[in-house]
Amino acid sequence: MIIKKQHALALEALLADEEAGKPYTPLEEVDEPTFVELELAGLARFSTPVRLVPTYLGRELTLLLRELYEQGPAAYAEEEGGGGDYVVLEGRGLPGPGEWPEGWRWLGSEVIAMLEAAERAGRVGPLAVAALLERGLAVRVRERETKKEFVTLSDAGRRVLEIYRAAEPGMEIGAALADAIRKLPLGPAPASELPTPAHDEHRLEAMRLIAYSLPSSDVFAFTALGQAVKMTLETGGWGDGDVLTADILWALADYSDSGEATEAGLATLQALGYVGSAGELLPAGEWALEALRLWQGGVRREVWSFAIEAEEAEVLEQIAELWRKAAESNPEEAPTFEVLRRAMIDRKVAEYKALIEKYGRRLNEMPQKFRLIAEKFQTAKDLARWYDDNFDLREALLSLESFELLETGEDEKGREVFYLTAWGEEVLEDQLVNRRDVSATAVKAVTMTRRSFSAPGYDWWKEAHEQWLVGSAEPTRSGLLYAQLAEQVERLPHLSRYELMVFHAIPARGMSEEEVYAALEKKLDRERIRWVLEKLEARHLIDRLPDGNVVETRAGELLDRALAGVPEGFGNPVNPVIFRLIEALRSVGSLYVKEKRVRILPRNFKEALILSGLPEDVFENALEAARAAGFVGRNSVNEAGLLLIEAARLMNPDEDVSGLVDLEEEG
Repeated sequence: MIIKKQHALALEALLADEEAGKPYTPLEEVDEPTFVELELAGLARFSTPVRLVPTYLGRELTLLLRELYEQGPAAYAEEEGGGGDYVVLEGRGLPGPGEWPEGWRWLGSEVIAMLEAAERAGRVGPLAVAALLERGLAVRVRERETKKEFVTLSDAGRRVLEIYRAAEPGMEIGAALADAIRKLPLGPAPASELPTPAHDEHRLEAMRLIAYSLPSSDVFAFTALGQAVKMTLETGGWGDGDVLTADILWALADYSDSGEATEAGLATLQALGYVGSAGELLPAGEWALEALRLWQGGVRREVWSFAIEAEEAEVLEQIAELWRKAAESNPEEAPTFEVLRRAMIDRKVAEYKALIEKYGRRLNEMPQKFRLIAEKFQTAKDLARWYDDNFDLREALLSLESFELLETGEDEKGREVFYLTAWGEEVLEDQLVNRRDVSATAVKAVTMTRRSFSAPGYDWWKEAHEQWLVGSAEPTRSGLLYAQLAEQVERLPHLSRYELMVFHAIPARGMSEEEVYAALEKKLDRERIRWVLEKLEARHLIDRLPDGNVVETRAGELLDRALAGVPEGFGNPVNPVIFRLIEALRSVGSLYVKEKRVRILPRNFKEALILSGLPEDVFENALEAARAAGFVGRNSVNEAGLLLIEAARLMNPDEDVSGLVDLEEEG
C-alpha cells in the first residue's frame, strides 16, 4: 500500500465524483498507472474496463485524509481539562495533497512498519517520531496518572492500520513486470539497487511484494510473498500477456487439488511453465502455490533470530578437536569439563601472547574487548586463574546448548562430556572459514524480510553485510545458514547473570533501546549490554523493533513470571541443564491443575534421571539449583517450573517457518 501525491489526488477525485452522484469516474479523466496502483492496493476498482470507483476501504481512507486536511499542517494541542487517560500536547493534520512535495510518501511500507511497531510497543519509537507526527498519524501526550510524556499513535494512525489490515491486495503480473522482477536482487539491499521505473516499484509495493526500511526507505527487500513470486517467475511464468494473476493462481490450485482442468486451462498452465507435459506440477507451479498460500494470509507472525560470539565458536572448535584426539590417540582427551578447560587455557594463553607480540607497547591501539584482558595477562602470575577470571567456560557451554549447538551427555565411564550437534557442526564449518561474532541484529536483517511487509533498517543491513550474512544485494550462504538456525534450532531457556540483570530492566512494553542503556550504564558497560540484548533477542525473549523500541515477547513475559521468586544475584537461574531436569520430572509426575503443580513419587526420580540423559552428579546439582530457584519443590514441579516449560515452548516457532530459499538451492 502506497499513497503519494498522485494517489491522494486520485482518491479525492473518485470520492468527489461519487458524492456528486456520478456512477463512476471515466478512465480518460485520470492517470491510468496511478489507478492501477490503487486497484492493486485494494483501494479502487474498475467497475468496467473504463469505469473507476473507490472501494469501501478506499472511501474510508479518503475520508480520513479529508479530516487531516481540515486540521491543517499547523501543530495543535488539546485543552488540559479534556477527558481520557492522556492530555494531548502536540499533534497536527496535513496540508492538501496539492501542496505535498513531489515524491513524498504519506503512506508506504516503511510507514506501515512504524505504525505496527508503535502499536506493539504502546508508543512511537525514537526513529519514527518525526515521520509519524509529520503525517498526522501520531500525537505527543502526557499520561495523567504518571505525568510521563511520550508519543503514541493518533486516531488517524490506528485507523490507517485497520484499513491496511482489512485491504486485500491484488495480484496481476504481466510479462514486462515479470522480466523486471527476475532482474531485481532478492534483498535486503540498498534502495539504489532498484533500477526499475517508479510505476513498477509502486505496483510491486501495492501488491506487497517488496518493502522499504524505516524511516527513510534506504533499504528494500522482497517480502515473504515477494520471494515466493520471484522464485515462481525465475522458474516459470513464460510468455506474453498476464503470467501470474489471481485467476491463474486459483486455476492452478484447483488443478493441484482435483487433477482436473479444461483443455484450454491446462494448456495455459503448461505454456506458462507451471504444469509439465505429463500433467505433473513443475517447480514454478509449486512456488506459485506457495505464493497463493502467502497471498491468502499465510505469512509469518513473528521474526526469529540467532546469535553466537566468536569465543563461543572457539569452544565448539576445541570440543571437536578433543573428540578427534580421543578417537585417534588418547581416549582420555574426551572433552570433559576439566579437559576442555585445560585446552582452552592453553589456547587463550597462546592467543594473548601473540596479540601482545603483535602490538608491543601499542596496546592502546588494540580493540578494547581484547586490551583490558591483555593488560591483565601481562601481570598475571597464575594463568589458570587469569583464564577463569576473564572467560566463563561453563557459561559458554550452557549458551551453546541453549541454541542446540551442543549437548551435555555422559561417556561410557559416566563422565560429563559435551557433544556437538548437527547444527553445531554446521556452525563450526562456517566459523572455521571466518571466525566472527554473528549478532541477532544481523541475522534479523535476513529473517525479517520473510514477514508480510518488512525490510531491515540501513544499520541492520550494514551490520549483516559486515558479518558476511548479506552480500551487495542478497543473503550469502552464511546468511542463509544463520537464518535457518534462527528458524529451526530448538531453543532451551537460559539466562546468564548479566542477561538476567538486563532482562529484568525491560518492561513488557514501552521502552526504547537507548533507555535500556541509560538504565544500566552504571552497572554494565555498553558493549556488554549490547551483547546481552543480542542474546535475549536470539532467545526470542525480547523483540527490538525497527523504530528503536524494545518489547518482551510472550515467551519473555512468561519467563518474567517464572523468575519472580528467584533471589537477586542468583547465577544462571535458568539454563538448559535445569530445564532438561524439569522436563524429565514433569514427564514422570502427575499434573494437579488446581494446585498448578506436578507431583512426583519419590521412586520416579530414578526414571527422571534416565529421561534427562544427564550424568547422576549433574542431575543432582541441577535438582538442587532448581529447588533453590523455586522451580521444583521436594517432590513436585511448582507453578514457576510449569511457566518455564510454557515459556520454552513459545521460544520456538509453532508454525512452519522453513526458509523460502534453501541452502541446497543456492549450492
